[in-house]
Amino acid sequence: MRRRAFLAAGGLALGAGCSGLVGDSKKEESPPPKECAIDPSVTPGTSGWPSASGGAKNTRSVPSADAPAPPLELDWTFTTGGHVAAPEPVVVNGTVYATNYDDEVHAVNAATGEHRWRVNIPVDSRVAVAGNRLFVVSDASLCALDTKDGEEVWTTESTAESSPLSGGIQATDDTVFVFGSLYLSAFDAATGERRWRFSTGLRIESSPAIADGVVYAGNDDTYVYALDAVTGERKWRYKTDGRVSCDTAVADGVVHAGSEDGHLYTLDAKTGDKRWKRRAGSVEVIAVDGGHVYTGGRRGDNSTLHSFTAETGTACWSADGNEMGYSRTIAASSDGIYLSTEFFSGGNTLGVLNPQTGERVWRDEESNMEFQGGLAVADGAVYVGGWNDSVLSVARFVPKD
Repeated sequence: MRRRAFLAAGGLALGAGCSGLVGDSKKEESPPPKECAIDPSVTPGTSGWPSASGGAKNTRSVPSADAPAPPLELDWTFTTGGHVAAPEPVVVNGTVYATNYDDEVHAVNAATGEHRWRVNIPVDSRVAVAGNRLFVVSDASLCALDTKDGEEVWTTESTAESSPLSGGIQATDDTVFVFGSLYLSAFDAATGERRWRFSTGLRIESSPAIADGVVYAGNDDTYVYALDAVTGERKWRYKTDGRVSCDTAVADGVVHAGSEDGHLYTLDAKTGDKRWKRRAGSVEVIAVDGGHVYTGGRRGDNSTLHSFTAETGTACWSADGNEMGYSRTIAASSDGIYLSTEFFSGGNTLGVLNPQTGERVWRDEESNMEFQGGLAVADGAVYVGGWNDSVLSVARFVPKD
């Protein structure tokens, strides 16, 4: 059975190993410690959202200039169609790119929602953009498309070995990284030539983070690996007590990794030495901004978002609830945390939390957009994937006038 048919039959969604969810938030009874103050000068994010995790470092960080202030309103929606999984949009240079996780890749004008181009190819991964190339795994081959018109630039003859349930891809200006199955592979972004392949022995479900010539990746074998980005040679590895299925994030010389042992680990990026470790329950998504690390996850019917200081791991606040929204990602800025939150009707909608306190300051109660896919924040707008009147779509939200 082909992957798309299998997913449709089983009703599965990609990226389930790293899903974040938060809804009604609850403020701590005592105020956060003084060291929990948000530092707006510590922003590892850059303008644009070129991959599902916000960029190669996986920080899901948004510069304050790009963070739209709530209340927000629906600006436009674009129908991707399909029925396999909700879109996970990426936004680069005024264009939104998204797939229907079946057989189409779309490019849409970010400001107007106008359709720019569509390419019909089997889709086996998220998309990632670097330079003027969009990369996607298609029928186990890595494909590069021109971002201007969607024309094929190259396609690898050798298999990209992406796992059909992880759909992992990450890109820098010169290298494309494909993960899943039992391997992490690196390909030349200009030619598609494979540079190296690293075998882990178990499946890689988490998207690797790339910074300063090093690739950081978690694995189902409980280890966090650091690999040379050029050669694939292992520099170090760190063992946790559970699978590392959530995307690692790297910022300011440290690696943040969540393990299914219920802890968040912060490691020295050069040596792999542990700087601190904190219990965080289910760690399925990580975001880093403003001197804080945010972790979210769901266990049973309960979900929690935690805030820790990035330097020392001081616990600042937790937002809890019994029936919270479900999303594959969050975005963090010094002014707001953007995420999925549950609406009274039982659906999931876009919400914003105060990063200092964890209190919810706004949620979408006016549009028909149900937030179930990815999230991107760029150029003063929020882009979400989900259902609009029962049709898979991408939506743009902007500040109300």
